Amino acid sequence: MLKDTLTEEMKTAMKARAAERLGVIRMMLAAIKNAEIDKGELDDDATIAVLKSERKKMRDAIDQFKSAGRDELVAEETEKLKVMEEFLPEEMSREEIEKIVSQVITEAEDKNFGKIMGQAMAKTKGQADGNLVQEVVKEKLG
Repeated sequence: MLKDTLTEEMKTAMKARAAERLGVIRMMLAAIKNAEIDKGELDDDATIAVLKSERKKMRDAIDQFKSAGRDELVAEETEKLKVMEEFLPEEMSREEIEKIVSQVITEAEDKNFGKIMGQAMAKTKGQADGNLVQEVVKEKLG
């Protein structure tokens, strides 16, 4: 299970005295623990969903730091994000998302943005960043 892998990686980071990596892994384990308190024992899919939520929060923080001109914080959060992404499945590329969105638009009777977006997100099955899907849908419908 992913939680066990994270626990082992935490031990490895402790032994290696890798403070940054250790901090990120502990943050991930804390998020999983909080979700388990709310929902009970999590399977790997639910654990990945929790970590994807944390990744989204981290990306949002990076965007806010960029807009505020805090380059040192952008670099710090980007490094943390790289560690987190080691444990998450790879996301779809922009090209794959564009193919799915084009297919959804072709099949759709109603070219409503909300409906297209909902169908595209359903087809990506959580393997794509929602902001990127939204950007592609806007471009294709625009």
